[in-house]
Amino acid sequence: MDKVSNKAVRAMLSGVLLFSMPALGMAEESAQEEFSLEEYVVTASRTPMKLSETAASVTVVTSQEIQKGGFTRVSEILEQTSVSMADVGAGAAGVSAVAINGDDRVLMLVDGRKINREYFTGMGKTRVNLNQLPSVKNIERIEIVRGPASALYGSDAAGGVINIITRKAADAGTNISLQGGSWGQRNYTLTTEGKDNGFGYRITAERKRQGDYEFKNPRTGKITTLPNSYLNQDAVTMRLDQELDNNQSLSFYWEHLNGKAGYGLMAPGYSQHHPTAYESTLENNMDLTYHWGQDAENSFKLYHNAADYDIHKDSDTNQPDKFLTSRTTGAEWQQKWQISKNYALLGGLDWRKVTVDAPTDGIHSKDLSNQAVYIENRWQLPSAWTVTAGTRYDDHSVFGGKQTSRVTANRELNANTNMYISWGQVFKAPNADELYGQSQAIGNPSLKPETGDTITLGLNTKLADDTLLKTSVFSSRIKDAISYYPTDSSYMYWKFANLQEQKRQGLDISLTKKLTPFWNVTAGYSYVQVKNKDKGGTDYYLDPENGQPNGYRMSVQYDQGKWDAGLSLRGASGRSLAAYTTNSYWVLDLMTGYQIKENLRAYVKAYNVTNRAYELRGANGIQGAYPMAARHLYFGVEQRL
Repeated sequence: MDKVSNKAVRAMLSGVLLFSMPALGMAEESAQEEFSLEEYVVTASRTPMKLSETAASVTVVTSQEIQKGGFTRVSEILEQTSVSMADVGAGAAGVSAVAINGDDRVLMLVDGRKINREYFTGMGKTRVNLNQLPSVKNIERIEIVRGPASALYGSDAAGGVINIITRKAADAGTNISLQGGSWGQRNYTLTTEGKDNGFGYRITAERKRQGDYEFKNPRTGKITTLPNSYLNQDAVTMRLDQELDNNQSLSFYWEHLNGKAGYGLMAPGYSQHHPTAYESTLENNMDLTYHWGQDAENSFKLYHNAADYDIHKDSDTNQPDKFLTSRTTGAEWQQKWQISKNYALLGGLDWRKVTVDAPTDGIHSKDLSNQAVYIENRWQLPSAWTVTAGTRYDDHSVFGGKQTSRVTANRELNANTNMYISWGQVFKAPNADELYGQSQAIGNPSLKPETGDTITLGLNTKLADDTLLKTSVFSSRIKDAISYYPTDSSYMYWKFANLQEQKRQGLDISLTKKLTPFWNVTAGYSYVQVKNKDKGGTDYYLDPENGQPNGYRMSVQYDQGKWDAGLSLRGASGRSLAAYTTNSYWVLDLMTGYQIKENLRAYVKAYNVTNRAYELRGANGIQGAYPMAARHLYFGVEQRL
């Protein structure tokens, strides 16, 4: 690590040691809320398990944290965790992609429903634009699992899993949220919900508007408008829940999104800046799930995702307009059998079919389908050991059969500490983009799936009733990694191929401490090294587009009476100047809220307070193509009727 990295690490570790010491003058210590490892998480094992029994690095963001943070989009929430963002722009007008442990092969779920696209890779290998998800007002919690989960979830889960769990109806009522701010940003959200005799409904309608955002030019220091970066987006979601007899329930979720956004893509002066292009988006997604058994651990799910995308290019470019439709239908069944007191068996079946039409790219009704069966054994052993061993078999319509397995072991050392080790195999099938191509990218039907494995070692410990420490280290390798290369010296056309092998290793440390009944502090550090080796090459080299070799995050939360406030600092160092304009960045955000009366709350949030020039998304050889927003301010008010 460079000198800046070393100084930052020392500062962070000093802060960790400071937070670990008893707070001086701490009043009403007995009234403090205790941290607990008894919290249940679902995503890491597909069924509810205590965090202390889960052999995985898991981060949970709750609806209360989302509200107090003043967050308006999922990407903004994830930026406060160890997830690495390849964000572009501001508000919902940009494009977001994610990486876990430096790997953008991340499975994205909404209530367990896969939302990764098979086409249009502008969002990296994850292929989910987080800024096009419906309102954060619908989120009950977000569970982030670091490390591979292919043995449970199949393809796309090589780097980890992010599961957005939506909210059920609570008390009857209607909420109105209004927000306005820089660059003509306006958000209007209406939520109505009710619950009676086991039936609940929650309906949310949201409208987002934002003009072209501004960024700070890293070379001149001037504030510049990024032309054609506006957004108009409308969304409606509905969740219906019916409780049945004998621990049974039925849930239906529907979401509709209709948007139009400027397709400026890169900053002015770069080859892919489009001053007048725009993108139209239409999505309609449905999910019907039947749950039964203790803790609703057994389920049968049917879902359908329908998406239409139109990209209208500039009149002065040679590229044609792009039209795409994608239809996804899937079914999942999961069952847990408690064979004995200390032995359980989890099994399930998955089926998924995607049909893509992209006539402007010469793609007509291409089908990709996959069917899978998985099974996992779970043993509760003496000395508080929990051991799992499982395997999954995927039968892909293009690549045939593939088996992936995982083994984990977790031990509760005492009531406050657990440690774990896990090994899991990786399987990532090429998507429709890579197989069939798009625009200037030439597909390759001869591609092989990406494969590999990851080993993770971790520790969770409650140092005191007011302090929680989570640490993990990992090492992974990927074979037949898919990338692309230019087909001629003009760099106008590219082709996908299995070009590389990749190795990743790193660590993550997170510490949360309640200083007083009113002050809460979280500090974290992550290190990720990504190395590539080209096919036919002899040596590995550092990936220049690694956006967070050293990641830092710190937040301070204040909550007393009618006031709540938060300050967050995030940054990175050790980045390559071949892909980024600076090798490090630091961004400070500030939020404060006031409860005017019982059902009325107002808040203000300032982003990039120190007005830094930086990028979260890098591109080798074209540094500064994707600038993040300059300092901006939002005001909001929420009323419950």
